[in-house]
Amino acid sequence: MTTELPADVPVRMPYADEPDEQTEQQRRFYRLRAPHVDKATVPVTVRVTPDADLYIAVGSGRRRMYLTPAEAWALWRCLSEAVASTGEPPEWIRVHITPTHR
Repeated sequence: MTTELPADVPVRMPYADEPDEQTEQQRRFYRLRAPHVDKATVPVTVRVTPDADLYIAVGSGRRRMYLTPAEAWALWRCLSEAVASTGEPPEWIRVHITPTHR
């Protein structure tokens, strides 16, 4: 089984900045708040720790999951295709997410 895409398949690159040497040794958190029907917003957080699985929390930690980097890439690919099939992205999603250390 090959993991490479054919050359004619368009690929969207992730928006994340490459970590610099100083942040590479620390945990990084990527956060975004999504609109919610019943309340103001729902927090979505991904924690990246060097040499460890990624940690995803949705909704103040109520839904949590650990993913290997390979699983996270597969999830990102599936989610990006699935969500793209629902229509144009909303304006609130068009933001640059800067990693934090806490």
